[in-house]
Amino acid sequence: MKKCKKCGTENHPDEIFCTNCGENLMRKEYLDSDNSEKAEASIQEVEEKVTDDIQNGEDNSLEELSDDTKKKKSKKPLIIVLIILGVLIVAGACVAAYFLFFKTPDKPTNSEIIKALNADKSVSEVKVGENNYNFTVKQLDNIKDNLTRDVYTCNLSVTRECDVYGISPVDYTVTFKKSGSEFKYDSAKTDVKKLSFYAVSGVEQKLADDKVHTYYKEAKFKQRDTKLDQNVDRLYYTVNNKEYDGIVVIRYDFSKEKGWVFKKFSDKKLEFKKGITHKENGLLSNSAVKNILFLGVDSDTGVGRSDCMMLISVDSNTGTIKQTSFMRDNWFEIPGHGQNKVNAAFALGGPELTMKTIENTFSVKIDNYVCVSCTTFKAVITALGGVDVNITSDEAGYINWQINKNGQAGSIGLVSTKGGVTHLNGQQALWLCRDRGGNGFSGNDFTRSARQRRVIRSLVKTYKNLTPAKVLKTIKALRNNVKTDLSGSDFKWYAAHSPKFFGYKFKERGVPGDGEWQSGTSSGGAWIIQLNDFNKLKSDVQHFIYEDLK
Repeated sequence: MKKCKKCGTENHPDEIFCTNCGENLMRKEYLDSDNSEKAEASIQEVEEKVTDDIQNGEDNSLEELSDDTKKKKSKKPLIIVLIILGVLIVAGACVAAYFLFFKTPDKPTNSEIIKALNADKSVSEVKVGENNYNFTVKQLDNIKDNLTRDVYTCNLSVTRECDVYGISPVDYTVTFKKSGSEFKYDSAKTDVKKLSFYAVSGVEQKLADDKVHTYYKEAKFKQRDTKLDQNVDRLYYTVNNKEYDGIVVIRYDFSKEKGWVFKKFSDKKLEFKKGITHKENGLLSNSAVKNILFLGVDSDTGVGRSDCMMLISVDSNTGTIKQTSFMRDNWFEIPGHGQNKVNAAFALGGPELTMKTIENTFSVKIDNYVCVSCTTFKAVITALGGVDVNITSDEAGYINWQINKNGQAGSIGLVSTKGGVTHLNGQQALWLCRDRGGNGFSGNDFTRSARQRRVIRSLVKTYKNLTPAKVLKTIKALRNNVKTDLSGSDFKWYAAHSPKFFGYKFKERGVPGDGEWQSGTSSGGAWIIQLNDFNKLKSDVQHFIYEDLK
């Protein structure tokens, strides 16, 4: 070992400088006398080398050291680096563990809570009436929160809105759970079962458009009158086509439970364009006159003869509804079957052949038909809640006689024998419509058809205050009980115009009328109605239906 004479530190024999104070251990006094010259030369060589390195900006003195010395010198910095690196890794792990497992994350801000609620479909998607809407949280109130290391909960009041509706504040319990170094949204729960809405704007125009277009496909939106303070929204549409011209109005009322609810539809400002009667394919027609053939049969199977054949003409030119009854014993030409009683057409070809027979006989276009059986007629009257009809005491007696005869007194009930305006249920109204006398009661096929026309008029009078929506609902409920070629859009059209039609006056006639016929016998010996002057009767019927006909 070499002991430094300056500081006393023991150094390795191969050390050139003292590891403590840097003293040059190669000085002469440190060497043995035998090696003095060699040491001196070494010292001189080292000093020169150091001087050169300094001048060249380098320090390569260690390169001249022995390999053993170099290895020992190079290991020390590496060990130090490894130690420092290890300390840093351990420290980093400790810090990460602290943030991951021990540090409580910052609680969510209000904006973060709102963002989370908006992303939750159970909060943002709400059904109002029949439609779904996407709501956005607009405001949080009355926030009371609780923060733990792993869970953040808050009780708060949430206000949501969309373009049309707002939802009155609802209390929610919102939960966030710790995930790593932050809280993540978990759930929002409320005990509120029924929501209370408020209107932000009027009803969606598309909903109103769809409603109007079920009645008037050509209707175009014009303007709206929304009064949120009165919970009323009115939308105005213009209609101009070959049939009518004017404005229709649709109204919605606001409900806190259901939102905007359709209230009523008004076409009072819509006028039918005057139609001109003309001949088309050999048949008279008029765009302002709708002809519907009403058929009544006594068989539920749809097979048999028709006892009631009534053409109902809705004339918008004159504001009248005309009832034309065809007696079943009229002797007409039935297409493809020769001459026969007109009620045989139904047995031979159903309502279509009956309609064609009357069209060809009187050269009048019939737009549609409605066919009901006795059972269906009774069900329709019952479903409507009965009908008020002005009957005579003779008719009341006939109704009661049939009820007793058929053992229906206990289930159907009797009517007052005094007559007058009487409320009839389905079965009682059916007996009135089938009354053609007999067993001491007055009547025949002519008076029976007149009674049938009276019941139809009474139905209109009894239910003339129904809204179009209720009329359409009633029609849909009864549609499966009748056979008809009227389409769904046809039903909607008649329902839409029902308030106007219900205000029309009635006109009626039978075919033939008094003085227009006499008794006859067919070639087969059957009793038939023989017309006195068919051409005159045909012209009278045409002018009765089309009053503008010259």
